[in-house]
Amino acid sequence: MSQQLGSQAKWKPWKGLVLFLITIVVILLGGKLSEHIGLWGTLITQGVMLGISLIVCLINDTPFKEVFPIRKPTVRDIIGSILMWIGSYGIGTASIHLAGVLLPDQYSQVTGTMNTMFTRGGVLLAFVVAVICPPICEEAITRGAILSHFRSFKKDFMTVLIIAIMFGAMHTDAIRFFNTALLGAVTAYLVVKRNNILLASFVHLLQNFVTGGIQIISSALSSASTSAAAVATKTMPPVVYLGSAMTTLCFAPVCLVLGQHLINRQVQISKGQPKSGKLWPKLVIAIILSVASFIIGLVLQSKYLPAYVQAN
Repeated sequence: MSQQLGSQAKWKPWKGLVLFLITIVVILLGGKLSEHIGLWGTLITQGVMLGISLIVCLINDTPFKEVFPIRKPTVRDIIGSILMWIGSYGIGTASIHLAGVLLPDQYSQVTGTMNTMFTRGGVLLAFVVAVICPPICEEAITRGAILSHFRSFKKDFMTVLIIAIMFGAMHTDAIRFFNTALLGAVTAYLVVKRNNILLASFVHLLQNFVTGGIQIISSALSSASTSAAAVATKTMPPVVYLGSAMTTLCFAPVCLVLGQHLINRQVQISKGQPKSGKLWPKLVIAIILSVASFIIGLVLQSKYLPAYVQAN
């Protein structure tokens, strides 16, 4: 059962749904604002989400430290969080390209936008907006204020599932829904199990640095390479990317299982409980999935990559 903290037990789930809908409205309006003033609009949107999460605490007369709990992480916490992030990143990346196979037009539009949106407005501003702000502001509103409304749920699974779906929907596109929902599930799981929003922010930071920060730094160092990457993203079929992701990130299921095991073990240690739960059954299933992912990825690459290379 997720750990309830003081007055958070009084927070009502239906109010969490209302807060989620308000957040969606803020994001949609922020998108319109960004069309006019660029990344400054995104920065303002992030600030508004942070402000709303603080106001919600004041309205509910709940200390900030309860809604945004920060603790010194253990070694198991850090390693477990990193492993869970690697697992979610691998599976989520493959899901984006699978969605691209099913929805090619939307895939081209989303990837094209993602490749250009953080190359405008200056490197520093882009880095702050893409990498620094979301792990603070988005975590405050989702894994902080919204999640707090579902602390009264007896089943951790339900809390994590609800927050995952909400976080996926907050990014407002079908291509990235499963990817962002999976990240939302991992970060919500860390907050529910370890009562430490710092771990969620850490995982979110890793995700955003890899998916956006590296591209921003690369664009600053070499605009030519960025342009080449953008062209490649537009022309290469998503099925080729899917095969590559499934091959290179095939170890994701194993990482996800190992990370979850470490987090659960740390929970048991913190509560003074004996070791429980068998790792091997889950690990065997994860290994089978990893091997299957590698094989399917090789098949997809061997079938579609030569045709793409020959055509270009």
